[in-house]
Amino acid sequence: MSRIRRLLLISALAVSGSLSAADSKPAANTVTIHRCVDGKGHVTLQDDACPAGSQDSARVMERPRDAPAPAPEHLPTPPPEPEYAPEPDWVPPPRRPPPDIYVCTSYDGIERYSESYDPNPRCEPYVLYYPYPIDQPPGKLACRWVEDSCVRLDDDHACAIWKQKRKDAESDLRRAFSDTAAYRKSELARIGKIVDESCN
Repeated sequence: MSRIRRLLLISALAVSGSLSAADSKPAANTVTIHRCVDGKGHVTLQDDACPAGSQDSARVMERPRDAPAPAPEHLPTPPPEPEYAPEPDWVPPPRRPPPDIYVCTSYDGIERYSESYDPNPRCEPYVLYYPYPIDQPPGKLACRWVEDSCVRLDDDHACAIWKQKRKDAESDLRRAFSDTAAYRKSELARIGKIVDESCN
């Protein structure tokens, strides 16, 4: 054998040895499974070499990989919670309006209060209007028919009058005689109820 042929053979053996060594190392993403058959024919699978006396059949397989993590589910955004609205405080029912009170004014400016529209029509002597006989109209009439001017008060002013009437009724009851005490007491109760229900 010539020297050149001997060098080529040595090089080939070196390359073959390095390839065998590379093939003997399993790749990082593979695994070697050994199928072992013992003398009684029992078959076992293992990742280590088979024990002595067993038939060993090795197979290189791709290493199992964990399943990729599932993508996070995009849950729908819950609707905003309604704002807390406190329960309204108890509101008393609206009070009933007080009974009507009228202020009636006479021709000479005297005022009086009445629970009904009462202009008090009356025939007053002419002398009250025409004190001098020369000014009196002919016909020698004895009197002249007149009425007061009556105006209904609003509720606030009416309540003020009802409260004053209650004070007057209390005073009248304290000074009442035995024959009028029952009436004064009932009148005070009537006016007091109106004030309590409509003006307080």
